[in-house]
Amino acid sequence: MKTSLLTAALIAWTLPAWTQTSREVSSGTLTLDQALDLTERANPEILATHRKWDAAHQRVRQAATPDKPRLDIERMYAPSAGNVVSGADEKSLSVTQEFPFPSTLYHRRGVAVSEAAMAEQSYRAKVREVLARARSTYAMLYLSQKSLEILGENIEVMRRFSKVAESKYVAGHAGQSDALKAQVELTKMLNMNVVLISDKESAQAMLNALMGREARAPVGEALEPESPPLTETLDALESSALADRPELREARFGAERARKSLSLARSEFLPEFMLQYRRRTDSMRGTTHDGIVGLSLPLWFWKPAAMAAEAKADKEMSEAELDAMRLETLAELRSTFVRAQTSRRLAETYRTSVLPQAEEALNVADSGYQADKASFLDLLDAQRSLLGFRLEYYQYQAEYQTRLAELERAVGRRVTP
Repeated sequence: MKTSLLTAALIAWTLPAWTQTSREVSSGTLTLDQALDLTERANPEILATHRKWDAAHQRVRQAATPDKPRLDIERMYAPSAGNVVSGADEKSLSVTQEFPFPSTLYHRRGVAVSEAAMAEQSYRAKVREVLARARSTYAMLYLSQKSLEILGENIEVMRRFSKVAESKYVAGHAGQSDALKAQVELTKMLNMNVVLISDKESAQAMLNALMGREARAPVGEALEPESPPLTETLDALESSALADRPELREARFGAERARKSLSLARSEFLPEFMLQYRRRTDSMRGTTHDGIVGLSLPLWFWKPAAMAAEAKADKEMSEAELDAMRLETLAELRSTFVRAQTSRRLAETYRTSVLPQAEEALNVADSGYQADKASFLDLLDAQRSLLGFRLEYYQYQAEYQTRLAELERAVGRRVTP
């Protein structure tokens, strides 16, 4: 019984991430928080970057450790017909260890520490990047699903209009052109429906890939993401971005690594040491012990000089990249903040003003057409306007979520609406 339980546990632990997440999102709905959580846990890009960070962390200890010592076993003056191992007159055993100058090891470790810190920030930046893409893709999935729902309702409305136009034509109260216009408009909507289905399937495949799942895995219905207004000021977001954005922190660590690399390059002018212990045994002297201390002579000074010049240029480049990243962060943050506010204002204007007015206009045109007080063209124009406004409303909602995702990536954390 214990063996079977252990086997079951091992099988469950080794299941691919996408099979586990498939069960979690195979229900009827998929919330934004569920999609983001699954993406952070199972996305292959995030996992790969995390392993890269682990590898960089392991290089710190390697950089601070000298090279492995060398063991030499020597047999000399063995008779030509004798055994070279046991018959040698002189036997020696030596151990040699080479040491860089102490400051060289210190600077090597410092460079490795900075590289590990850069790898950590690269991982955190990848998390924010992938989560931003997941949020935007989720918004696109919700938009396509909602657009299909709206279009389906309008197709039914247009079918009703078409029947009314045909009835009025048969009764002699309208021309045949009204019925033909209704059929043309209905055909256009059916073609648009095909495009929206394609957009929905594309968004599902992209979201599945971000969540570490197969493209054809089922995805539940996306729920409307919350779109509360931003409460954090632009100044607060800028301060947070300058302090916490992973890309900016990675650039700072890159500049720090370049400074330490310059110190490491200059340490190449310093000698390296060699310590050797040897025990020798021969038939005349018996057992003797030898000690050797050696050091390297940096005679070819132009090589470390070139290394130092290269490291200095790399340091100046890293400092320039840091300054460019800082300016880019501030510009990107301000632009995204303004666009996010604009998208939400437009969505709110559509919800409170444009859509009610368009619905009222359609009702008036419908009543007028049935009472022979308005033309079919007026009814068709009112119906087109309402359809377009409803689609635009949800487009602005999806755009707001996309801007929020970009804002969170620029800041380097979740933004509190």
